[in-house]
Amino acid sequence: MSKKMQVQQTGKWNKAAKAEKKREQEKKRIRAAFEDKRDVEFIPATVTSDSSNSPKLRVAAYCRVSTLEDAQAGSFELQIQHFQQMIAANDRWEEVGIYADEGKSGTNMKKRPQFQQMIQDCRDGKIDLILTKSVSRFARNTMDCLRVIRELKALNPPVGVYFEDVSLNTVEAKNEFTLGVMSLVAQGESEAKSAAITWSVIERFKNGIPIVSTTYLLGYDKDNFGKLVIVEEEAEVVRYIFNSYLDGQSVREIAESLTEAKIPTVKGKEVWNSGTVRNMLRNEKYCGDVLMQKTYTVDCFSHKSVRNRGQKPQYRLTNNHPAIIPRDDWMKVQAMLQQPRRRGSAQQKPIEEKFRVTRIKNGRLKGYVVLDTRWRTSDVEKLFDWLAKNSRKGK
Repeated sequence: MSKKMQVQQTGKWNKAAKAEKKREQEKKRIRAAFEDKRDVEFIPATVTSDSSNSPKLRVAAYCRVSTLEDAQAGSFELQIQHFQQMIAANDRWEEVGIYADEGKSGTNMKKRPQFQQMIQDCRDGKIDLILTKSVSRFARNTMDCLRVIRELKALNPPVGVYFEDVSLNTVEAKNEFTLGVMSLVAQGESEAKSAAITWSVIERFKNGIPIVSTTYLLGYDKDNFGKLVIVEEEAEVVRYIFNSYLDGQSVREIAESLTEAKIPTVKGKEVWNSGTVRNMLRNEKYCGDVLMQKTYTVDCFSHKSVRNRGQKPQYRLTNNHPAIIPRDDWMKVQAMLQQPRRRGSAQQKPIEEKFRVTRIKNGRLKGYVVLDTRWRTSDVEKLFDWLAKNSRKGK
């Protein structure tokens, strides 16, 4: 054994010996304390929760249902009425209020305004006790549930949460383990429900039953049977966008022209942007198809929806509804979108390719040509020469 290794081994023995000596000293100190009794003054707690002279507890109740269906609506009202009677029947309780979130998911606390207001009122010292039906009504996310309950418990004075179905009050320390298990069960139920809904949606997609929202879909609406129908007034705007792009205009130019014409977007905005126009040009619904699962939800707690870039399978349903744009034109636009146009490239093209001329098809100006004000005078003269030449040829 080398000298260095000997030194290291000796050091380890010395540390172990010191640790053993320290443990023995601690044992002797404890034995001595029990053998030689010391006088310790007992100071009782001055604040007790069960004192008969204490003021009334300021009690609130929290109610929640996750959907707005009729059955859930009945449950929601029953919860409110039940807790109002429960508080009124207790002489030591004083009602602060009923906090209620209707049609809100329990997996995300940030999206429940009444819940957030209740917690803030607890921080402001307005509430002593919260009544709720069950852990699943309070929260379905284990981490959020325990975090909030621990925060309320740490307030001065502490605020308890009473879960009626299991008669559990969180102010009592012994109940935290039980609460953790119950919140895990509630979270598991939420995850199972989310998985069941996802499975149902995917099965719909596999069998050609799409879920299409027309709220922000320009050009379409739904009839009484839920089928997509063309809204002709809006469809004209869609055709203008596709035809203009096929005629050589950029998405920026199309957006500017729509803004100048004071045509509102599908969201009612006055200003169009290039992104909106580009997304419309890529939308397969305008050729009659539906691409399903363009986005997917990451998890059932954040409810964050992200674009599907190959992480999940997709399902395409062809000829699902009437098309606004012919399929051939839509395919041409997709090919053009894959080849971004470069500035100055038009100068190398012949005059008939350089100028994308739009003729007015109807009205008093029928037959007239729309000119771009950014063209140079020499370009306009060349255009007129080209038009005159081709008109003699019968073009």
